Amino acid sequence: MQLGEDEKLPFNMKVVLFALGSGALSALLALSLITGSGLALILAYLAPFPLLLVGLGNGGKATAIAGFAGIAFAILIGGPYSGVLYAAMSAVPIWLIVRLVLTSRTRDGVEEWFPVGNILVTLAGYGSALFVLTLAFLPVGADGIAQMVRDFLSTVLDTVAASLDAEQKEGFVTQMTHFFPAMVLVSWMLMTIINAVLAQGVLSKSDKALRPSPVYGEITLPDFASWAFIGCAAVTVLSSGDTAYVFRNFTIVMAIPFLALGLSVVHKLVRLTRFSGALLSAFYLLLLLSMWVCVPVIGLGLIEQWIGLRKKILALTPSQEND
Repeated sequence: MQLGEDEKLPFNMKVVLFALGSGALSALLALSLITGSGLALILAYLAPFPLLLVGLGNGGKATAIAGFAGIAFAILIGGPYSGVLYAAMSAVPIWLIVRLVLTSRTRDGVEEWFPVGNILVTLAGYGSALFVLTLAFLPVGADGIAQMVRDFLSTVLDTVAASLDAEQKEGFVTQMTHFFPAMVLVSWMLMTIINAVLAQGVLSKSDKALRPSPVYGEITLPDFASWAFIGCAAVTVLSSGDTAYVFRNFTIVMAIPFLALGLSVVHKLVRLTRFSGALLSAFYLLLLLSMWVCVPVIGLGLIEQWIGLRKKILALTPSQEND
């Protein structure tokens, strides 16, 4: 495997200036949360886009320059803490994604690109490692991690939703405490993935993408992914206290690649019907309204990983058409 193709790419002052500007823009978007504006969250979600646009169109070196520029800009605006947060949540993972996306090898004269599913698993692993690293620097009291998260959520809710009565606040905090770290990481993963898809789409349309756009419906995952997911779930069930709390959140994060795999199966199944567009629209609406719909989809992803449902569906398609 060859990491990227940087040595073959044009690297000049124009690329450097583009990278520097993109890094600064990315940091501005990420730090827009400081303003407290209602639009700030949407802008912050777009922070990876400039970095990905630079990287997927110009390679890893340009991504590194953009990342360092973003870190420097974040420190200038928000101080060292903002710089560290930006580096951990944007600069480093985006650089890693770009390097993996541009990894390829030539086999029998055919160029093979690093699988998208492996990148999803890597992103889930990075998020889990970031969670553990964060815990190492936080003052976890004798009451455990869950209580620390609960206290944090209570403080935030008292600030942003002071009008809620005590019973409503208590109910919300109780529900959120169990899965809050995973919710933060999953949100970060999803927005990183969405920004990567958007950046690749923009570059492909302008013929500036370094890698052909992958066929997302053909996503595959490495074999160890299912065992990592099941292992996290097993530890959650068999343990208690902080260990159960941490691995419960790990399980949710590791479920995201299988959610993507399950969605590819759903698309294959729906295409066997006459009203695939309407059914898919209804399905995704239901998915937005109830996150519990994700559970059977994740199950489909696991089944696909083990027995290859998509191949079986394709094998059935001709006979159904003949009927």
